[in-house]
Amino acid sequence: MAVTTPDHRAPSEVRFRVRAANSAPRRIRVIALTNDDAEVRRCAERTERTHADVQFVHASELAALLQTEGADAASILRSVDANASALNAWLGTPDLVVIAGREGDDAQAGAVAAQAYRSRGVTVSGVIGPCGHRRESARTADLLRPHCTMLILPVSAGYLEDLLAALGA
Repeated sequence: MAVTTPDHRAPSEVRFRVRAANSAPRRIRVIALTNDDAEVRRCAERTERTHADVQFVHASELAALLQTEGADAASILRSVDANASALNAWLGTPDLVVIAGREGDDAQAGAVAAQAYRSRGVTVSGVIGPCGHRRESARTADLLRPHCTMLILPVSAGYLEDLLAALGA
């Protein structure tokens, strides 16, 4: 039996070795479901000063672009030309997308964005915090759930800021 050293790895180990570290910063896009979310606004103010690779946008911008009122995400994307320059410009080329909001927010445009990003192979995470009402429905989370790679439902505020910090933003 041959003994392997770090310089002479067994063939089964070689396929897992990282040849070069990923030194390129992530390009993160945060999509706010509403314009009045204080946590998203606080994260944007802190992050945009220090990290140019994190971009904050509002889902309402995409809704206006696609005129999404009253339609579901699948039918909107089927009706939009996949090569539409306005849609491509709004979507950009992020490595990771975070859709942030609160339960009770309108998530229709967020679901459209999540579906578009997923079709392009981009990881999409949803962070949907509680709305603060005692009896809340899960409509916002339910709209995003099929289109997100990961859906986070934190019980208190502050999760988005912690997530962005963990991602190096």
